[in-house]
Amino acid sequence: MGEILTLGIDIGGTNLRMGVVNEKGEILSFSREPSSAFTEENAKDMLCEKIENHLAENGFTGKIAAAAAGLPALMSRDKKTVLSAPNVKGFDGLQFDESFEQRLGFPVFADRDTNFLLQNDIEKLGLHNEKNILGFYIGTGFGNSIFLNGEFYSGTNGAAGELGHIPTVGSDKKCTCGNRSCVETIASGKHLEELAARFFPQTDIKRVFKEHVNSPIINLFVQNLAVPIATEINILDIQLCIIGGGVVDMEGFPKEQLFDWVHFYARKPYPQKNLRLIFTKHNQQSGVFGSAVFAQKILKSR
Repeated sequence: MGEILTLGIDIGGTNLRMGVVNEKGEILSFSREPSSAFTEENAKDMLCEKIENHLAENGFTGKIAAAAAGLPALMSRDKKTVLSAPNVKGFDGLQFDESFEQRLGFPVFADRDTNFLLQNDIEKLGLHNEKNILGFYIGTGFGNSIFLNGEFYSGTNGAAGELGHIPTVGSDKKCTCGNRSCVETIASGKHLEELAARFFPQTDIKRVFKEHVNSPIINLFVQNLAVPIATEINILDIQLCIIGGGVVDMEGFPKEQLFDWVHFYARKPYPQKNLRLIFTKHNQQSGVFGSAVFAQKILKSR
C-alpha cells in the first residue's frame, strides 16, 4: 500500500485554501484564491471543480485517499450537513454525502474550521498525549474548539463551542447569527474595527494595539476577551488552553494582559491553579494542514 495523501480544504468567507499533505506532515501543494466565486446555486459543483483543478495542476489526480473541509459554520452532529454558514455563500444546507466520493473518487469529510485549527496546533505543538484541550481563536469572530477525552466535542446538535454567541450583559447589538447581545458583539475582530474607527480614526487598524495598548478602550476590549475564555474554563475544568487568531497575532497585542485577566476570572483554587495558556500563531496553511491531518486520522481509524 502506498503512502496516504490527503487534501486539506479551508473554506473561509474571503479565501478558499487547499493543499495536499503526506503522512510525514509535509505540505506538498498549496493554493489560495477568493471564495467569492461561490453562489447559492453553484457551491457544491464549484467546490468539486476547485478540488479537481488543484489536484490536476499539482499532479495529484487519482492519488488522494480522502479530503477534509473546514468551514466557519454550524455542522450537524454527524458532520454531513452544514446547518448555518452565514459568511460563505451557498453552503447553508450543503450535504457532504456520497456524491462527493462518486464524483471525485474519494470521500470528503467536513467540520468546523476551528476544530481543524486546533488539530493543527495539536500537531505543531506536540500535544498528542493531551486528552482535554480548549482552543480559542479570535479573528473576525470568536472561534472555539472543545477537545474532550481525545475527541472533538460536538454536542447534541453539532453546535457545541459557539462561545462567541453566549449572551452577555452590556450590549444590545445585533449579531450576525441573528441574536442580540452575543459576546462576539463586544469581543471580536469585528468589534475591534468598530472601536478603532470610533476612538482611533487616525490609526491603521494593524497598529491599534501598538499605539493605544494603554487606552482604557483597549483595556476593556482585552478584558471582554478574557470573560468567555474563563467562563468555559470554569465550566469544563480544563487546564490546557490554546489562544490564537488574527487579533492575537496583531502587533503589540497585550498577551500578558489577557493572560492576567483570564487568571483573574478563573475559579480559585481550581481550575486557575493549574491553568496552562499557550499562545499560538497561524499562517495561511494552518487550516489546510489541520484538515488534512484530520482526514488521515479518520482513514487510519477505520
